Amino acid sequence: MKMMRRIALYAALPLVVLLAAGYGWYRVSDTGKRWRYEDRLATYCEGLLPVAESAALTSYSIDPGLPGDRTGGAGDDRWSECGVADTRLLVALIPYDDVRNRNLSGEPLAMLRDGSSDHLPVAIGGGWQGYTDFRDTGIVLNCTDRPASLVVTVSADESHENAWETRQIARLATTTAQRAAERWSCSAPHGAGVQPIPLQPDRPEPGNATGTCAGVPVPGDDSVDWHRETTAAGAALLETCALGETKARDEELYWFGAAFGPYAQRLRTSDDDESGGYHGDAGADRHSAWASAECGTGPRALFTVNDTEYAAPPHGYLRTALRAFAERAAQRHGCTDLRLPS
Repeated sequence: MKMMRRIALYAALPLVVLLAAGYGWYRVSDTGKRWRYEDRLATYCEGLLPVAESAALTSYSIDPGLPGDRTGGAGDDRWSECGVADTRLLVALIPYDDVRNRNLSGEPLAMLRDGSSDHLPVAIGGGWQGYTDFRDTGIVLNCTDRPASLVVTVSADESHENAWETRQIARLATTTAQRAAERWSCSAPHGAGVQPIPLQPDRPEPGNATGTCAGVPVPGDDSVDWHRETTAAGAALLETCALGETKARDEELYWFGAAFGPYAQRLRTSDDDESGGYHGDAGADRHSAWASAECGTGPRALFTVNDTEYAAPPHGYLRTALRAFAERAAQRHGCTDLRLPS
């Protein structure tokens, strides 16, 4: 009997050594690191993250590369949010008739961001309906089999505000959108590869506008010295034009914005909401004016102009300037039924 136990022990020792060596290899080798990363991604963020595109940010790190995730909602209102290195990624289905509830946190429309960067939003290109401001990036797919949008956003910090890293983040967003559309049964057309996204030139003279500021009139009081704009081509979810001055404080005076899909939804409020925002299809108040248009089957696009504390617009200027901005933006995006404030 003792002899049998010794034989069994001697036979088991090589297996134990082999298993220990294999486990050690799994823990320290580059291949083992990738395998562990892929195993974690299978369940992390509902398995929606692509391996290669997320690893471009995490370098196959689980900790701190994948710091945590959470989910919410169900059906056409479902969402998943997760950390990818030092960015936050949101994937959500948003029905076309949703209106942002400003008193409710943790719902997708409240989690969408716009304008967190010193750079104006530009189109992603490649046939995608998307934008980036070199910190926040958003992609939208319009589901053809349900009245809802599939949205993917990646929120970063100023360390990513360069063309190379922005392209990496855009690739993560677009590939995640394709995977989410398949997993969540959202049949939708989508774009192809993401090309380099160049930074935009800054603050030329107002008379030289050829992009999002083209055709926007300036007040007749000679208060505007410069404009900031982006190329008007593409299918950006957000477009912006800024007019400013250098005479006194070198400040922005007027901000014009066009928002599409869920990014328009998040700015609008219901008629019984008294917390501010843009009510109805068109309107104006002392410091702003807004219009809307029908852009395909999704929610109405929103066009806005707001003055800043440094502006003193002449009577009627905000409405006149909004009309010029909205008409051109609606035409570029193939929108109809433009409704302007009276």
